[in-house]
Amino acid sequence: MSEIAISTLLRSTCAKECLSFINSSPSPFHAVSTCIQKLKKSGFQQISERDTWKLEREKKYFFTRNRTTIIAFAIGGKFNCGNGFQVVAAHTDSPHPKIKPVSAIESQGYLQVGVELYGGGLWHTWFDR
Repeated sequence: MSEIAISTLLRSTCAKECLSFINSSPSPFHAVSTCIQKLKKSGFQQISERDTWKLEREKKYFFTRNRTTIIAFAIGGKFNCGNGFQVVAAHTDSPHPKIKPVSAIESQGYLQVGVELYGGGLWHTWFDR
């Protein structure tokens, strides 16, 4: 298989995995739940934010808060206190539609669910489509 074919296959696989994650994560709660499953499958150990941690080198850990936030980290084998660390971050809550408290809308014979957008979508980027 050529390098181009392998590269195309890898991009396609990554895109499918990303779409699978997005489809299984319609809310921050779902996104965190999906991440927990993936982290556990990858050998991460769940810890509690409220407990005293006994962390070890070459181990991977995660904790959650309010089922909408997840923090995961790995400790390398060469880690020593004071030699720094790296952080990669994202957020799960924006933008996404939220169902309005009074959401039943009837229009032209159809019953609809009213939603509002939480977070700032970049909607002007869709106007040329």
